[in-house]
Amino acid sequence: MSWIYPAMLVLGLADLFLIGVLPGGLSIHSVVGLAVASVVVLHLVDQRGWIKRTVRRLRSRRGLRGTMRRVGIRDGLLLAAGIALTITGLVQWSGVPAARPWHSTATVAFLVTAGVHLWGNRHRLARRVRETGRLLRPGR
Repeated sequence: MSWIYPAMLVLGLADLFLIGVLPGGLSIHSVVGLAVASVVVLHLVDQRGWIKRTVRRLRSRRGLRGTMRRVGIRDGLLLAAGIALTITGLVQWSGVPAARPWHSTATVAFLVTAGVHLWGNRHRLARRVRETGRLLRPGR
């Protein structure tokens, strides 16, 4: 799944700037937002090994310690913000005008936690680029 990371970046940026409306009243933002949510799900599927190990450690008697605890909290907050963003977007899309401030707040929370997530993974991503010349993992 070597196309996931560039797709997440392109769709995320497109979603911020394409707020127009398509013929038939469907907004471009809604379509791109659903595409972003789909690509994020694929990213989670791609990272399922890490997720399984983290959940297993969390359930053990020792739990998560130190850096793993911070990473688990950081990524848990990102997941919660993504779920809130998707739900409030779908509620707003269904025509509930009161959902707009909630969706805006969820957007800011998602962007902040996504930035923290990328910052936290910057060394691993930079090492991958140095070693392979690519951001994506070879063979994926």
